Amino acid sequence: MHLRPQPLSGRPTETVAIGRVQMGLLGRVASARGVQVIAIDGRPNEKVENQYTTTLRFLSYLPRIPADGIMSVDRRRFQPVRPLNFVAPGVSMTTHGGGPVMGAMCIFSPGFFQDLSEIDDGLRFEEIDFLTDIGSERLTYLGQTMLREAIQPGFAGSIFAEAMGMAIALEIARYDRALRSNEGRHGKLALWQMRRLESYVRDHLSDQLSLNELARLLGISVRHLSRTVREAKGMSVQRWIAECRISEARRLLAQTNLPVHEIALRSAFQSAAAFSTAFRAASGFAPGEFRRLNIRGS
Repeated sequence: MHLRPQPLSGRPTETVAIGRVQMGLLGRVASARGVQVIAIDGRPNEKVENQYTTTLRFLSYLPRIPADGIMSVDRRRFQPVRPLNFVAPGVSMTTHGGGPVMGAMCIFSPGFFQDLSEIDDGLRFEEIDFLTDIGSERLTYLGQTMLREAIQPGFAGSIFAEAMGMAIALEIARYDRALRSNEGRHGKLALWQMRRLESYVRDHLSDQLSLNELARLLGISVRHLSRTVREAKGMSVQRWIAECRISEARRLLAQTNLPVHEIALRSAFQSAAAFSTAFRAASGFAPGEFRRLNIRGS
């Protein structure tokens, strides 16, 4: 997400670009230490799928959203857009659905959460990348309050923005900790753990990934990793990684001109022959056949 104020005649005097959608800027208050509270209003094009990777850390409070609005995070399944969401930089999002959107966002500078973490080392904000459908009365109240203030700023708006940022950061940390505690009691991986695991595997498909390595990444035991991944994915960790590699190989064969032996290396196979055998077993086609069929069908 990028903020780019610019004139817009006949509507609010500024706009902000959220992904590829231009939204009207209804108001803004900001603190000297890097907290912005903005109010937005607009209508995304219902025929356009909006894809973007976030560059900011923010809480969004959207009391008015399209009834058919859906979103996908890091290529996961689509789900309805909810009023309260917290997003960190680097999250890949896809949204779809038209209709009026109105609400407020509290946007944090990169150093704001770092300063808070130095005050209390228990505030590990770097582990929080995305929270959706937040069920918190306090955060809902803070969202309503920041929306009113952004539209009609009062006295000492910069102090308000600073106080709002502190309050939201604390509530996000408490909410995330409660989620992790509940998920831990039920024996499941926390959302942040599953997202970290999926991202790490996706970025290291060419490596010889071990259970010990992945368990250390999440701070859990190998046994816990094996059990929770089997429950979440319906298969063993090794089988899931193998399917991720074959899926990526399909994409590379269909969308690139990379030689088969290069794709084999990227899929952690020692030879093109071993890769071809595994690919045929998984897809029913040799890599070359699969590529020709996709080229012919495109």
